[in-house]
Amino acid sequence: MTLLQLDHVTYGYVDGNHKRTILNDLSYSFEKGKFYTILGPSGSGKTTLLSLIGALERTQGGKISYEGKSLEEIGFVKYRRNKQAIVFQQFNLIPYLTAVENIINVMKITDNPLPKPYRTTALNLLDQFGIVDTKAVRSISQLSGGEQQRVAIARALATNVSLILADEPTGNLDTATEKEIISIFNKLASEYNCCVIVVTHSDDVAAISDVSLRLKDGKLVENLGGSN
Repeated sequence: MTLLQLDHVTYGYVDGNHKRTILNDLSYSFEKGKFYTILGPSGSGKTTLLSLIGALERTQGGKISYEGKSLEEIGFVKYRRNKQAIVFQQFNLIPYLTAVENIINVMKITDNPLPKPYRTTALNLLDQFGIVDTKAVRSISQLSGGEQQRVAIARALATNVSLILADEPTGNLDTATEKEIISIFNKLASEYNCCVIVVTHSDDVAAISDVSLRLKDGKLVENLGGSN
């Protein structure tokens, strides 16, 4: 079932006297329950595309729809709050809060129905991603990079959204930790039935995804080096 639809999306910017087109009449359908990766060289527009899908920026042409409704129709703020979550390379956690407090913080913001008490739900979710109670009550600054990324992923899932976006989520992690994080993204798609879209430079990450795409000449094409 199609969750996210991109129809003829265009985006570019002016560099001096030259207008550079980053995304060129791009169309693609993303489904629930699948783990997608998007590859491409630096400057190809991967992060821009993720920002458009996450409603952090607006398209300059074309349309992005979620469950058949355009992002404009849903409302950008409501879409960001209730429909999708982003996992960043730098984690973007609040450093002076504990891991569990970071989770509770986003649970209070969403309009989606969530089980209460929030603290119990947050602790259970963190435990599923390898953050036990004794670590869940530590401040973020006391956790390793891999643990912080696990907290960031748990935070993304905590609001009961169906679309998880990630921008180079393993870029700052060692190889062993990268493998652990990749397996979590697989789990989000296969067990939680989320649509997971990860922008990455890593062929290892792409090889394990359900669908590997490459951003080329402003369009998404299937990456023949991926798992599909």
